[in-house]
Amino acid sequence: MKKKILIVLAILCIAGITLTGVLYMNKNKKQNINNDDEIKYVDNSFNLNLIKKVNFNKNENYLVSPYSVEIALNLLREGANGNTLTEIEKVIGKRTINDVSIKNRVSVANAAFVKDKYKESIKKEFYNDIKTKYNSEILYDEFTTPKVINDWVNDKTDGMIKEVLSNMNPNFILGLANALAIDVEWVSPFDCNNTQKEKFTKLDGTRYDTEMMHRTLKYDSYKYLKDDKAVGVVMPYKKYAKNTGEEVYEDGSELEFIAIIPNDNLHNYINNLTENDIENLYIEGKEVSSEFEINLSLPRFKYDYTLDNFKEILIDLGIKDAFDEENADFSNISDTEKIYVGEAIHKTHIDLNEKGTKAAAVTYFGMYTSGIPMKVESVDVIFNRPFLYMIRDTETKEILFFGTVYEPNKWIGRTCSEELEN
Repeated sequence: MKKKILIVLAILCIAGITLTGVLYMNKNKKQNINNDDEIKYVDNSFNLNLIKKVNFNKNENYLVSPYSVEIALNLLREGANGNTLTEIEKVIGKRTINDVSIKNRVSVANAAFVKDKYKESIKKEFYNDIKTKYNSEILYDEFTTPKVINDWVNDKTDGMIKEVLSNMNPNFILGLANALAIDVEWVSPFDCNNTQKEKFTKLDGTRYDTEMMHRTLKYDSYKYLKDDKAVGVVMPYKKYAKNTGEEVYEDGSELEFIAIIPNDNLHNYINNLTENDIENLYIEGKEVSSEFEINLSLPRFKYDYTLDNFKEILIDLGIKDAFDEENADFSNISDTEKIYVGEAIHKTHIDLNEKGTKAAAVTYFGMYTSGIPMKVESVDVIFNRPFLYMIRDTETKEILFFGTVYEPNKWIGRTCSEELEN
């Protein structure tokens, strides 16, 4: 039973990373933009750093999506400048993330929510960058309520996350969001008839009944993971054609599920987890074959999670100026408004059962106008000496009037309204 004690929490810490599909790859392989069918292996240092910051909860379920967070931070980066940009890039690097979307199976959506009042204040270059690089939607509204944002989140997560905001800040100018949703099935599902009521032991030693799924893994698409610190399994989901979402058996997009249960304290294991640890699990483990099989017991689980201190975690990682009302530099978004990130929200949902896995994540940054005027260069032009003027047609440039003023009207103590009345 000891091996079952921590399996749920172990799954959660790895679930976010598996979406990138590159956990156990060599760190020295080249980083690239992945807009074609070739997988580009990436450095997972940001993913691991984020997971360790989230690992403050020692006895309750949690779930984060490093993939969603990194995309949202890339959207934020497009508007950043100066030290704000430097801090963001120091945390996430400069890479473009691999595209994992699969029609009807894995959905990745991005959006910018712009308050009508500030529509013209946002630079066209920023609009173009987030649309071109991240296929972002641009939605305009008065945003007196968060309905437009919540409806978008509900739609893009297939109803798994209903809302991200309960009210709107009056200083709201812009919101940036990423939504991620997956609905994938096991290559070979669990038999519901084998799901049984069994005891699950929590960290504090208390036990309760859980729905435990059972199956024997006999095929070469499964892997057994093992080293001196932990054991685990790798189970594939079905392959799907990227453009249609239909199941295929070759040349399809595929996700995998990794579950790891450490020999000792889970909290400490996660805090010390490295990419080499994942590689070692693969190296010292073995493929399932006709001569080696795994008798797997895995509990069903379904829950929602909100990362309450998401903003503090990003600040702790090193993204500080973005949240500072005075020091934030988002001049790539606007030259006329002083903007900073006022709120950072990360919500997730997961449902793992005999058939497969449904999961969703949303990462949202609410950006406010600080009321602090932008520092702009200015010059005084005072017509206190003779000057000329003209009146002309704006299209033809025909000069209708041209004149000079050597002596304007003298002040005689009347107001403008009195002058006009006469």
